[in-house]
Amino acid sequence: MDRTSAISINLLISIIFEKINDVLFIANNQSDIDFRKKVQESIGKVIIEFDIELLESIYKEYPDLRPPDMDEVSG
Repeated sequence: MDRTSAISINLLISIIFEKINDVLFIANNQSDIDFRKKVQESIGKVIIEFDIELLESIYKEYPDLRPPDMDEVSG
């Protein structure tokens, strides 16, 4: 992957994570415990896939794009 694409994907995934956080906030304020759990589990799966399958491959190729506070994730 070229650097420009890696930067774009990294930025877009960051935006997606912000939106996912908004969804999680809304779900966590619902009274339906089963719904909250379903949302939390689904979001967890999505984040794991993004982290392990996409971001880690970008950060291996372009380590300078990894946020300083983000540890490497091994899959």
